[in-house]
Amino acid sequence: MRFLSGLEVIYTAAHGGFAKAAVPLGGGAAIYEQLLTEWGRTSPFPVRTITPSILGANAPTAADIVGFGELAYARFSRAFGAAATAEILKCDPGKTAVLINDVSEGPDFEALAQAGFRMFTIYHVDVLNYVMAIYGRGLVSPRTAAALYAKIPNALRPAVLKLVFDKQEASIRHSRKLILPSAGMVDVMLDTYPWLARDKCVPTPWGVNLSPFNKAAIDAETLKVRNEVGIRAGAKVILTLSRISPEKGQDTLLEAIREWEPQQETWLLICGAPAFMMGHRFFEKLQSLSRRVKHVNVRFPGYVTGIRKQAFFRLADLYVFPSRHESYGLTMVEAMAAGLPVVCLDHLGAREVMRREFGERVTGSQMLGAIQKLLLDPAHARRCGDAGHRYAQQHSFQTTAAQLAELIRSTT
Repeated sequence: MRFLSGLEVIYTAAHGGFAKAAVPLGGGAAIYEQLLTEWGRTSPFPVRTITPSILGANAPTAADIVGFGELAYARFSRAFGAAATAEILKCDPGKTAVLINDVSEGPDFEALAQAGFRMFTIYHVDVLNYVMAIYGRGLVSPRTAAALYAKIPNALRPAVLKLVFDKQEASIRHSRKLILPSAGMVDVMLDTYPWLARDKCVPTPWGVNLSPFNKAAIDAETLKVRNEVGIRAGAKVILTLSRISPEKGQDTLLEAIREWEPQQETWLLICGAPAFMMGHRFFEKLQSLSRRVKHVNVRFPGYVTGIRKQAFFRLADLYVFPSRHESYGLTMVEAMAAGLPVVCLDHLGAREVMRREFGERVTGSQMLGAIQKLLLDPAHARRCGDAGHRYAQQHSFQTTAAQLAELIRSTT
């Protein structure tokens, strides 16, 4: 295997550089921070980052980014991509590899390829598949949409759609490797783009960060959270944790439990905050739905991270992952690492991780039955939690980060 000597990696991330901001930027931002931390520890190569700070006085804050509407976000994507491209072109392509954390927000893939740069694009989400699933309501397949779009003359293509269709196709054509979080996403990509070579796609389930948390600190924070929310000892606690946005499916969970009368005091904690284009409107919908739930105590504790997130995992009896569309599911794997049984909807991310012995993978109409099954049988729930914990311990983020570093170093 031939390695590049004197290699520097430039890592572009439109949601990067906000580690201390308590804002739900999503899985892409989390992976960016974890990769920088792990590579800072292992030093496989020098890493230079390009984040929104490159925009200078026009740089948005993390809160700005999650609050942008579609048009404002498109403007940010174009500005960040152009600035990143200009900065990368100053470098020596013979000594520089480019790792791209975004697609729509990414640099000019064609220009960088023509200049001789080796590019590796991380797909946290298949943008075209997401848009067709959420905005298109699944009425048209990504393959059909891509084929129809290709017939539109370039001059007539709307700028916003170029960030979806043109940018994604350019990233696929010009990247040396596509880093995809699940084998299912590889299959969708190959179906959407029949000309795409399978060996360009690298399925990369991220696993879980196994860096230990202080047990005493988690215990103290768990007690604090229990007292804040008012959860009495012996009550059952259902937890879901993600940003509040339509694709995350918290409404499906609320609809499932609306008429349920559990046998004992039960709480549903919906952790997260509204983010991105439809988040705030969706949060209003969730609040309205929660008021119709009569026999389960529903609370929205907000965005949680670090020790506080671990406290919510400790407090819970069951983790529910109701996402309609998910590429992987970082919080589900984190919940498994914490020893929780899981109920999730059936999607690409769940199929990559979820096994029958970890809990239940269901349709929306089956969700309540799965919840009842696990809460009413603590011994079975404990076995599921233990099996999930063992799985998570064997799939560490640290190993995945090392494999990605080797891929970048060895691909010429």
